[in-house]
Amino acid sequence: MPDHLVTGLLPVLGRPLALGFNVFDVLHHGTHEKQISNLFRWLLDTDDTHRLGDRFQRIFLGELNLIQHGQPDLALDGYWVHQEVNTSVAGDPGDIADLVLESGAAVVVVENYLTSDGHGHSYDSYLQYSQRDGRHGVVVLLCRDEDGSLQTAGWENAAVLTYAALVRRLHDEVVTDRNYQLQNPESYSFIEQMYRKFVKGRGRMEDQDVLDFVVAMCDTGEAGRYQERPQDLAADRFANDLAEQARERFGEGRELMHRVKARLRSFGTEVLGPQLNATLGDGFVRKVSATYSGIYQWTINFEASDDGTDFGEARLQLKFGPSAWFANEKDPNWTNTVEPGLADYSRVFITRAKNREIRQSAVTLQEVLDGLAPADLRLHDEIVRLLSND
Repeated sequence: MPDHLVTGLLPVLGRPLALGFNVFDVLHHGTHEKQISNLFRWLLDTDDTHRLGDRFQRIFLGELNLIQHGQPDLALDGYWVHQEVNTSVAGDPGDIADLVLESGAAVVVVENYLTSDGHGHSYDSYLQYSQRDGRHGVVVLLCRDEDGSLQTAGWENAAVLTYAALVRRLHDEVVTDRNYQLQNPESYSFIEQMYRKFVKGRGRMEDQDVLDFVVAMCDTGEAGRYQERPQDLAADRFANDLAEQARERFGEGRELMHRVKARLRSFGTEVLGPQLNATLGDGFVRKVSATYSGIYQWTINFEASDDGTDFGEARLQLKFGPSAWFANEKDPNWTNTVEPGLADYSRVFITRAKNREIRQSAVTLQEVLDGLAPADLRLHDEIVRLLSND
């Protein structure tokens, strides 16, 4: 197994596998077209229990207008909603559309299916029904997955709307509407679960995660495992090999952090402490130590003349690795933190207990390992700026 397999695959193995509660999963709902049709009829009906009024109807018609190039725009409201409507003319076999939106000026006939596929229904029948009485008619394929190759026999002319696009738009609206959330907590919770089911639970981003894994398998020379049989045993062998290398890298990581700790403590004692005393007064830094254990052990403490409550932590510190991550993202005692998406844990972090503040420095752990020069003032300058933040 290549040495770089763990580092090559770790970024694409970060997606959590544990599933949170979702009513759709509990009830095995959302996999049959009738269930989905019921759901969208509920959302489209302006008077139903969701108490959205015409918000989702306007989203649906707005999305439809965006993809109806060269066609006159449909009005965004004022539609009655019908379900399971026979679109065939008298004497012909029945052809049942899943949903129909109807107003005095327009009719939208919707075929709902897992994929963008007419699956035996007549596009012409749907279109003729939508255009009866001279009204503006539109035929829509509502689906989870859009696949143009399946759209034949006239269905290539249908507009395609996906569950994910519509639910995402709805979620974007209600997630910022605090009044709606407070007045309709059950409906809001249900919409949140719809979002997790149809947008987050499956979609381009989730597919991309899996594609990234396959690409990483190719890049690390492990793609040949896909030809091994039986696949269950091949997967077990791969997992065991990966675990063995991960165990080795974990141990190497601890040893490396110990080296960073020793070098950073030495720099603090011999260089940084005297630098701060020269600037802030002799005796400002009285002692430098590294005595914490557990998740806190990757911390260099400065016993400093900085007033303020220390809540069990030294008043001035350098943190790195797991200690920096824990303080910045998990420990509630630190309130002025670096935005997690911007935090770079390859760098040294500076903390000040008085202001419960954490800052990310410009100094990298690799530079610490390589040896910081005695003339390097970056940590000194950032600590002085931090201390002036009163």
